[in-house]
Amino acid sequence: MRHIFVIVDRFSKYARLIAMPETAKTEHVIKLFKENWVRDFGLPKSIVSHRDVRFTSELWKAAAAEQGTQLQMTSRNHPEANGQVEQLNRVVQHLLRHYIKPNQVDWDEKLALIASLYNNAVHSATGVSPNSLLLTFKPRLPLDFLLPENQPLAAPGTLEFAYRYEQLMQQAVEQMHKAQAAMIESENKHRRPSTFQVGERVWVKSSELGQEHEISRKLMPQNFGPWEILDVVGNEPDGPSYVVRIPGHLRTCPVFHASKLAPFKETDQFPSRRSMLPPTMDGKVDIDDIVDHREMPVPRLTGRGRPPKPKLQYRVRFRHHTDPKEEDRWFTREELMQTAPQVVAHYEKSLRKGKREIIED
Repeated sequence: MRHIFVIVDRFSKYARLIAMPETAKTEHVIKLFKENWVRDFGLPKSIVSHRDVRFTSELWKAAAAEQGTQLQMTSRNHPEANGQVEQLNRVVQHLLRHYIKPNQVDWDEKLALIASLYNNAVHSATGVSPNSLLLTFKPRLPLDFLLPENQPLAAPGTLEFAYRYEQLMQQAVEQMHKAQAAMIESENKHRRPSTFQVGERVWVKSSELGQEHEISRKLMPQNFGPWEILDVVGNEPDGPSYVVRIPGHLRTCPVFHASKLAPFKETDQFPSRRSMLPPTMDGKVDIDDIVDHREMPVPRLTGRGRPPKPKLQYRVRFRHHTDPKEEDRWFTREELMQTAPQVVAHYEKSLRKGKREIIED
């Protein structure tokens, strides 16, 4: 067991924590989801998740379509879009530290305890515990037999029970509106509208790029670049994403959220400053495969002689992406030979065997 499958209800904040092996296939994830959520609470209308390969697979999409569930995924390297789960992840890590053994071999055995502690605690967003809001009653805790009840519990199905639960729901909704307003106000103090334009040069946070083996990220420069903005992608409320002309050897998707970029200003004050171009990255590789190619026209030279060979462009697909029309990118063969020679060799080998066809513009 290496992973925790975290499922959170967006309204009540109720959570399920499931230990999962690192090599779990999509079929196993679907089985866990049905056994730990669908069986007890029914089919969800929508699911927000990050871009793990299991959640971007065709099998997961097909399972969601069968149950009428809409899939919504966060932007690449922008986990803030699913902040509720990110916050719960930090809570789970904090609680596990206090209960697991020093050798950490029993963490999966403590997940039931951690989930119980979380679901029985008052949530700051709703003002009540997730268990009270979802289960319509307060579960009995180990110390309850020592403490007198503040008020007698109404029997389910009675008008008094329905009235009390309706009050609890209204209290939770009002508290959530207050929490959201406070969060928006706090974030807006530090948020500035994105003013980047196509053609400008920007810095890219080094945390968005891979890192060489045995190279400490703590001692790396905070930003790399500057590089030119080629295009604007998306219209997210907290800023769009941008296609940046990054060097070919980085082997990573060239699309970055506005929050990961910093403006660049020309200056002659430091003429001897070294370039901020990162070295070849071996740690994280985003290129998945070459899916198409095309021949680019080359101007014919005047006079006699052999005509120049047409240049090839390859369309690259990146891992963890679900919209090829928007997220696939074209690169020249020269760029990819610096970036991913093994991928180019594999693709050209399939060309020689007749498995691929050239796309003409």
